[in-house]
Amino acid sequence: MRTSLSILNKQFKDSLNNLPTLMIIMIYPIVAFIMIIAMRGEEFAGRMFISMFATMHCCFAPATTASNIISEEKEKGTLRSLIMSGVSRINYLVSISLFVILASMLTGSTFLLMDQFDCEYAFKFLSAMFLGAVTSTLLGLCIGINSKNTAAANGMAVPVGLTISLIPMLAQFNDGIAKVSKLLYSGRISLILGDGGNVSWDTAAVIGAYLVLFSVILVFLFKKKGLEQG
Repeated sequence: MRTSLSILNKQFKDSLNNLPTLMIIMIYPIVAFIMIIAMRGEEFAGRMFISMFATMHCCFAPATTASNIISEEKEKGTLRSLIMSGVSRINYLVSISLFVILASMLTGSTFLLMDQFDCEYAFKFLSAMFLGAVTSTLLGLCIGINSKNTAAANGMAVPVGLTISLIPMLAQFNDGIAKVSKLLYSGRISLILGDGGNVSWDTAAVIGAYLVLFSVILVFLFKKKGLEQG
């Protein structure tokens, strides 16, 4: 427990001094707030922008942040030093995952301050955002472990993250894209964030399938490559 807290504290301090990481975690709530202020006179504009940017936040930010942290630590050699000092690889992965999820949830919860929501919707909103953050963090860890350096990790995480987060947004304007969006966990998350309706079995199955898939891939990559090499 003490080791995990130390890693969390270290990562928190590192992130405060890392402008790109800070921007990734904070950019979508900031943009949403600006857009809501700019479109204040438009009915339902607030809900639309919150749903849109909250989906992008919980799907893009955790994936790119997790992959960036893992690949940067590997590239600089600090990860090897941590492991040699007695930090277990699993403890490290869990601690980094907790940091990314907590940071995403902390900044993502600010979306609820941008409009008036009842308690039921707020609970579903935070639950959906948590599921999105966990799934995307697993995806980011897979990319980070599989990448040789930070440039390679960003080269894969950014386009993948943008794809899974933009498709749900575009689905609002095109029926064909909407069908594709329903096959993605991000698309299902977007539907929950949009109206806070009841979660169907289909939605639970899709999100659960991605959680299992990314977990299996992560375990496979972890056993095959470890954390010290790309």
